[in-house]
Amino acid sequence: MSSEPLASPERLQSSQHRVATQSQPRAIYFDALANAWMISRFADVHAAFLEPNLCPVGENAKHEVTAKDRDEQARMRAEALAALTPQKMALWESDFSRQAQSIATALPTSRPIDLVAEFARPWALILAVQVTGANETDAEYLAGLASRVSATTADPDDVSLKVPADAAGAELNEKLKEGAVPMAGPAFVGLSQTLPCLLANIWHALLQAPGEMERLHHEPELIPRAMEELLRCAGLVNVLHRQAIEDVNLAGVQIKAGQRLHLLVKAAQQDQGQFLSPDKMDITRRAARHFAFGAGPHSCAAAPLLRMAAAVATRSFVTHFTAMEPPVPVKWNGGRGFRWPAPLYACRRQK
Repeated sequence: MSSEPLASPERLQSSQHRVATQSQPRAIYFDALANAWMISRFADVHAAFLEPNLCPVGENAKHEVTAKDRDEQARMRAEALAALTPQKMALWESDFSRQAQSIATALPTSRPIDLVAEFARPWALILAVQVTGANETDAEYLAGLASRVSATTADPDDVSLKVPADAAGAELNEKLKEGAVPMAGPAFVGLSQTLPCLLANIWHALLQAPGEMERLHHEPELIPRAMEELLRCAGLVNVLHRQAIEDVNLAGVQIKAGQRLHLLVKAAQQDQGQFLSPDKMDITRRAARHFAFGAGPHSCAAAPLLRMAAAVATRSFVTHFTAMEPPVPVKWNGGRGFRWPAPLYACRRQK
């Protein structure tokens, strides 16, 4: 374990605020307040993701991650990836597109549309039920459980959310223990809750750049490349946490077994050493690399599904909606874990 002094809760909260708000990448350094290494340059974050002995850990987890934990994580990830067969992905993509088209075209052209409440969330709930094999009659109840789980991830500083989130997560896992995919409970949370928040961020970014949005409307073949840039600019992840299970050398810095690392994803994706004009969204940017789903052996197992679903929904979004004039101010929800705009208004395009 690290011999560095542990921080008090008050000092740690201050340090966590700095981590969440740091925007400029810098060389690796140890933050005594957080009792963790801070990794923020793109190349360093990428190297950390690729290192198999730096394992995912919860921000406030009490136990030390072991090689056994790493192997169990790898097993579950492999099972989840194996469930996403090319045949299933192709079938889901077709179904998701048809469902998005159906929801979008049923919305009125006579008033502004709340994209989150009227489009993203109902569509994502359909996806969650279809992928996990949940009972359709239980969909709204399961969504309520998933919302409680997601709330504490979005706002980890609100301690009042943790107990109801743990109870909701346990109930959700029990109800979906015979799910159609591995880890059906977390999959339901990711699809029904995280995906709409991600879409809200992406669509907000496009509404702030109406020229880019109109270009995608007229040139939908650009959407696959544009999605990578949108994930770089408007992804949900701010920070991911790792713990070393063995001594590791990272960019010339010796990380001891047991020490923790904060991977400052948001800062890394604004690294001027990696991106030209990183604060500018360019939907034709080449090699718009990002860490929206992590990278390497511990990357998000659902990344192919989430990337495909986000692209399908965004294609429907640019096809059927246009920015309001003047735009309506948004309210930001969530907390230090992740934030999203809701309500988020746009207008249906006139035929």
